[in-house]
Amino acid sequence: MTATVTVDVAGGPMGGAARYRAELYRYLARSNRQDVRVIGNERRIDPGWLVRREIAKLTRGRRIAVNNVSFITPGSERWTLLANPLDFLTEDEWSNLHPSQRAATRPRAAVVHLAARRSDVIIAPCTAMADRITRVLPSLQNRVVVRLHPVAPDSIPSMPRGQAILCPVLFSPYKHMVARIKEWVTAVDEHIDPSIRLLVTANHSEVPFPLASHSRIKLVGQLPLTELLQLWARSRAIYFPTGIESFGFPLAEARVHGQPVIARDTAQNREIAGQALCGFAVGDADSLRYATELALTTNVAPDPAPFDPDAYFDWMLGSPR
Repeated sequence: MTATVTVDVAGGPMGGAARYRAELYRYLARSNRQDVRVIGNERRIDPGWLVRREIAKLTRGRRIAVNNVSFITPGSERWTLLANPLDFLTEDEWSNLHPSQRAATRPRAAVVHLAARRSDVIIAPCTAMADRITRVLPSLQNRVVVRLHPVAPDSIPSMPRGQAILCPVLFSPYKHMVARIKEWVTAVDEHIDPSIRLLVTANHSEVPFPLASHSRIKLVGQLPLTELLQLWARSRAIYFPTGIESFGFPLAEARVHGQPVIARDTAQNREIAGQALCGFAVGDADSLRYATELALTTNVAPDPAPFDPDAYFDWMLGSPR
């Protein structure tokens, strides 16, 4: 069968991009679809790659970029997943970025915005991300479709859960993770079982020694997805305190697998985490302590339906031809 759909998966090797690719590959293996051609595997997005993919002899069917940069050449239908909030920041968020990050973001965002105008369909992974896109590019409002990212119900193995809380966040300056971890330690240290520790996916170079050596904290480093999911399965709850996200896979994983997630009490997090959310307000130690205590004592029913991978990819890729 001749491929009629091209999917560009070039992008970062870790984090949400890697998690999304894992779901795509599993779907393709499960469905045995022969009409889909995946390009860009194990490539980073750079100008050279973007030029090569545009001049390559691709199929005449749908072209999908799941890495924020739309195909731009005319011809077949162009679909784009926009899932980087840094390309669509508010003025306040922009002013709070580190200068080095502003310098890196500005040219990339300009390319993303220019390419997005050429896309026929734009996929936003949540309502808040759709709002970001249409605030910056209001002319695209009728092309934006909200679809929660896919998460398979068996992506995390079934294992006995301990009392550890996992914090599976890739550190980046705009996430202020050192401050968020300090806040958690301060909020809970005198109030919950001293054996409960926070497992943080960071290295010693990313966390100051006094915090890294605290009895509540264990740094586990940046783990490959397979190892991370094993650790995830053994954790009682998830701590996901970040504020600028396009989606937040930990929120969805928690909901899918019936695992409490300690995260900000926002409309975006409620949309994604549902009943798994144990919400708190940043800067409010009492609410963070209460959210942690709730996460350690509550039982959450698994709710995989909103993230069905087959329904998601059948829609995005279209019917097999």
